Amino acid sequence: MTRTAIAAALAAAVLGGSVHAAEPAGSPGGGDPAVAKLTDQELAAKVDAIRGEMQSLNLVQAVLSWYTRTQGEPSIQAESYKGHEALYSGESVAVLGEAIRRAKAKGATKKTDDGARALDFLQTALALSVVDRETAAFGDERADVETTATVTLPWEKDPVPYRNLQGMISAEPDAARRGRIQSAVAAVYRDQLNPIIERKEAKTRQVVRDLGYESYIDLSQRYRWMDLGDLIAQFDGLYKSTDALYRQLLDTEVNKVLGIPVSKMRRADIGRLGRAPHLEKFLPKELMIPSFEYFLKGIGLDLTTAAGTQIQVDQALHPKKEPRAACFPIRVPGDIRVTVKPEGGVDDYKTFFHEGGHALHFGWDTSRRWEFQQLGPSWSTEGWAEFFSHAWDDPLWLARYRDFVKEWNRTQPGANVPVMTDADIATMVRYRVFWNLYYARRYGHAKLIYEAILHDGNPKLWKGIWNEPRNDLQEVYRKLFGEAYGFELTPEDALRFRTDVDEFFYAADYARAYIMADLMHEAMIQKFGASWYTNSEVGKLLKTTYWADGTKLQGDEILKLAGLPGFDTEMVRRRWERLLAWKPAAPPAS
Repeated sequence: MTRTAIAAALAAAVLGGSVHAAEPAGSPGGGDPAVAKLTDQELAAKVDAIRGEMQSLNLVQAVLSWYTRTQGEPSIQAESYKGHEALYSGESVAVLGEAIRRAKAKGATKKTDDGARALDFLQTALALSVVDRETAAFGDERADVETTATVTLPWEKDPVPYRNLQGMISAEPDAARRGRIQSAVAAVYRDQLNPIIERKEAKTRQVVRDLGYESYIDLSQRYRWMDLGDLIAQFDGLYKSTDALYRQLLDTEVNKVLGIPVSKMRRADIGRLGRAPHLEKFLPKELMIPSFEYFLKGIGLDLTTAAGTQIQVDQALHPKKEPRAACFPIRVPGDIRVTVKPEGGVDDYKTFFHEGGHALHFGWDTSRRWEFQQLGPSWSTEGWAEFFSHAWDDPLWLARYRDFVKEWNRTQPGANVPVMTDADIATMVRYRVFWNLYYARRYGHAKLIYEAILHDGNPKLWKGIWNEPRNDLQEVYRKLFGEAYGFELTPEDALRFRTDVDEFFYAADYARAYIMADLMHEAMIQKFGASWYTNSEVGKLLKTTYWADGTKLQGDEILKLAGLPGFDTEMVRRRWERLLAWKPAAPPAS
């Protein structure tokens, strides 16, 4: 089958399953008449074969990615596709299209039928795999640069690995040195990474069009189950309603942590601000995992999976290890792995709780469909990850953590971890609410609009929200992100304009996850009371009601299941204000 015929077949398949565009004429999979003649049994067998091969390749690629991520092994994703050419053939595409057509003819839709939903997940995954296969060489090239690149800093004896630089920035107390490190990072962006990513972006857009999608944004909306324009508008409402609060908190945090006014804040200072050195002493790296285990014990969970295996945690400090933490659901539910590169401090703790949330979500997925174990949009699993991370916003959990530290100091020989006072807890709460606002602005405002512009989106998507010129992407990035952050970025800062992009609008899943997490905290309070952290019934509810079906449930369905009014940003705003108003309980009268 020719490339044009393959494109036509996939166009029929993917467009036939659309929920965001009008249904096209003709049946899905019409590009291969032989497929339409298959019996239902023959068609089902072919779908099973496609699923099985995709599942096997996904496993191989996950293991390869794990070793690239944790050991700095060269990335060989491009080579992993060899021998799987038939999977990306017109026949495979047409088979899925025909399966979807027959399901729809019987009245099944992805909103109402598990089989139709699984086919939707599988179909989109195949399309994304085609894109990934066609662009894998660029991904390998990028990963190799990030693994092998080094920079020279005047105060360091030896060249510094690129992957260590972000950690160095957050650990560096001297602002001038932070600026020098940031300049070194920006040079790697400019000279090595940006050219690779630009070539990959061009190739990706070409492949997406060849597959029959209207655009990169069209495929992204289908994949993420979202209306991008509506989502931008929702976050714009939150952005405007909390702008004064954000700027007040920004001023307080920058002055307290960095000792400078916001007017002198620079992009290089964000990592240091996020590290919160004034709180670091309460959160040593040796307590990161034990504190999570203590949190889990309170709600009736631990680091085991539904298969009875232990979730594997790699916390080694390998110099070539990717510093960004990640969860790898290698085999769901039995082989779940987490990689972290701990340094201590708030960011480490909330990040480990985040990845632990992913691990437990996958580890208690008992669905029998592989599509609901590994595929589909990510905002529900990101929401559960943030659900755990957002415990650090809550003064009641922080008080429990204080009790945990006291017990640790009492039972561990030589332990003397500082214990938070009520004033320290209030400081932590303010810090965390500030960062929740920061991420909502960064992902829900700046990234969604910037990436819509980057990918040639229709200006209607951001109409009335962003009215600046769009011809210079670096300048668009500089202005949008400076607006979101609340301080001006330099052109050098904006060299991140290609590296700071989440493929196929993953930013939308992150943005929605932040809101879902807070809403689910409110749902737990409504069901179990404010001290739900001590109720083992919480873990049972999570495992049986929310996690058993894996990725099948989407965020809006989870919120509905919890009895909430939906994606309610106003409810989240009120939660933030309530947390900020927390006061410790008065001691009982003597």
